[in-house]
Amino acid sequence: MPRDIATRAVHKVVYDMKLGVDGEPLVYLDVSHIPADILNKKVAGVLEIYEKFVGQDPRKVPMKIFPSMHYSMGGLWVDYAQQTNIPGLFASGECDFQYHGANRLGANSLLSCVYAGQIGGPAMVEYAKAHKNGGGSKVYDQEVTRQREDFDKIYKMSGTENVFSLWRELGDVMTENVTVVRVNDKLKATDNKIMEMKDRWGRVGLNDRGKWANQEVLFVRQLWNMFELARPMTLGALNRNESRGAHYKPEFPERDDENFMKTTMASWSSDGPRFSWEPVDVSLIKPRARRYDVDKSATESKAA
Repeated sequence: MPRDIATRAVHKVVYDMKLGVDGEPLVYLDVSHIPADILNKKVAGVLEIYEKFVGQDPRKVPMKIFPSMHYSMGGLWVDYAQQTNIPGLFASGECDFQYHGANRLGANSLLSCVYAGQIGGPAMVEYAKAHKNGGGSKVYDQEVTRQREDFDKIYKMSGTENVFSLWRELGDVMTENVTVVRVNDKLKATDNKIMEMKDRWGRVGLNDRGKWANQEVLFVRQLWNMFELARPMTLGALNRNESRGAHYKPEFPERDDENFMKTTMASWSSDGPRFSWEPVDVSLIKPRARRYDVDKSATESKAA
């Protein structure tokens, strides 16, 4: 069955019915009834990866699985030359927002890399030629100073919160409420939880204060960035009362082109994300519903 349908079924079993394996967000995927020689011919690489990380042979025992994040849908806003709203900063490939499809399939990422690279590459060269000093060393120096000050503050953190536990907590609440199925009450509660965790981030304590290759310090910094990204994801989903592609709201199961045929755009502010919207041009190809039901009349005529 289609991956979004299967994923929602797994999500329901795990989170709504509370029937995950051993109480965890896992279900069984059993292929042990298929002869090993067929499995080795068709999916040997996948099974080897599972066996390597889990230590069990999926040819003999069921696999424990759960749908995971593969891509983030969306990305940095860019203009026609793949330049962001920061002069001199370009984004090409999967990090820009332009060409992401409903389920963020591989073909979309290939398009992003090839087309955006062809457009962005020459534009970057032209920008570099026109700005020999990098667009102004003052801006660069100011940013270096700001980054160093931020890291100095992290090195002084001596609270009681564990950064890795905080990270796992963020991952759990986002996975349950903001990935596969999105319900408005849960989205509101998730944003409140993110704000609470941002406050707790300020009480993180470091175990490693070394200045060389300090992974913990980098992780503390990146966790803050995760909070900053989690809020527009959550609030952007809350604002869109429809279902479209992988954005699925059981309260609003149908697509609403009249109100939401537009791209959600979020900009950073000290008070939280600010949203605006950009209409999607559908003048050349009209949108149509994606359906999985079988046309019985066509099937019957073929059988006849």
